[in-house]
Amino acid sequence: MPPLHSVSSLRQPMATRLALLLAVAGALAGCTSYEADPVRPLEILRELDALRIEDVTQAEVAPILTSFDASDGLSLLEASAIAVRRNPTLAALRARVGVAEARLIQAGLLSDPVIGWSAGDPLADLIIEGKVDGASWLTGASLSWQVPRPGEIDAKEGAAKARIRVNGAQLARAEWALVREVHLAYARLLVAQARLAQNERLSGIAQQTLKYFARARAAGAATALDEALARVAANTVQANLLSAKSQRTLARQNLNGLLGLSPDREWNLQDSLSRFVPQAPSEDLKQLVSESLERRPDLQEIVASYEQAEERLRLEVAGQWPQLQIGTGISISLPIFSRFNQPAIETALRSRTAARLRVRAAVQQTRREIHAALTRAEQAYVLLDLFRTSLGPQSEETLKLTEKAFKAREVTPLQILTAQRQVLDTQSRFLAAQQAWAEARIRLDSACGRLLPSARTPLPPTSESEEESK
Repeated sequence: MPPLHSVSSLRQPMATRLALLLAVAGALAGCTSYEADPVRPLEILRELDALRIEDVTQAEVAPILTSFDASDGLSLLEASAIAVRRNPTLAALRARVGVAEARLIQAGLLSDPVIGWSAGDPLADLIIEGKVDGASWLTGASLSWQVPRPGEIDAKEGAAKARIRVNGAQLARAEWALVREVHLAYARLLVAQARLAQNERLSGIAQQTLKYFARARAAGAATALDEALARVAANTVQANLLSAKSQRTLARQNLNGLLGLSPDREWNLQDSLSRFVPQAPSEDLKQLVSESLERRPDLQEIVASYEQAEERLRLEVAGQWPQLQIGTGISISLPIFSRFNQPAIETALRSRTAARLRVRAAVQQTRREIHAALTRAEQAYVLLDLFRTSLGPQSEETLKLTEKAFKAREVTPLQILTAQRQVLDTQSRFLAAQQAWAEARIRLDSACGRLLPSARTPLPPTSESEEESK
């Protein structure tokens, strides 16, 4: 039978270990268990195919539109609102912002305490003295905690906030680019529909002309060459008609893709080409450039990247101090071999310099884009104004006179074919001028930062704004 003091000395460490195990078990009870969530592309495809415009609710687009009704077709603003809310690429970018926000919580946490126990002392006493005292168990236990360096927690949180701002700026840039692409796709679909209607009208006239020449040749009033030219003209219009149908289909598929809809989904356009009213651009270039520096999300993204480089430098500067650990003992990690983190600090300094130069390049690029966009808009306006005030009405009048004269048999076969070719060429160029103007206007507004969602995802505050709010 062991001595009484030996039994009591054994019970004490056993009670200590039991309490430790219970504490660990209690902590593990609050942990999250892993649950698999496999991704199946085929199921995702079915979900995408099932999306319809009719499923969009007023609440979904409420931050952008005060009223929404898809039954009468989609206006340009309604289409932009649906794209901002439902585009899959934007949904993925919003999720990345959520990930960055979760990392901010991680950055502000202190390091966990470390509990250790060494069996060396009790084992040595057992071998040498043949017994184990309570002191042996206590000397084997250890507790340590890594003390944050001066400014380290603030620097980590600053870096995490900068990462949130970068991801938020990337989302805002994507929203800005998406709205521009929706406007361009909407305008192109309007032009494609107008070109299709134009070619359908011209195709009917060409078929009537071909039948007329066939009858005229049978009656001896037209030559085989006249009929052959009419057939070539009719076939040309038919080829243009087929091309117009294909362009209309591709334009709709492109716009549906931006809206997150199935490519073959049909819906009506509420706006018309008259929405893009030609007005001579008269903006002041310097003012446009200076205002765009505050509006353009792509420039805000690059500025946010510079702020992230600033926070990374601050974090590396905090890493030059020794690392202290306290507990049952005290230890200090001396950054001697890392040269007190000076190489990492130098790298962060150079990264900040590179980030500043990227901001400078972005400002220069913005200025260049606005100058070019305004020049293109001015040129497109001059050409469209010529067609709108002169060539367009003349072409339409020529077409009406040709139809009238054709019915009255007041024109020669050559006059009919010549007039049709002129009308076809002029109207095609008129539509191209309308499209060029619409796209130039859209690109100018986008380059100036004016073409933005009515309700953008707000960017997280910068460190400067946070200091001002305190």
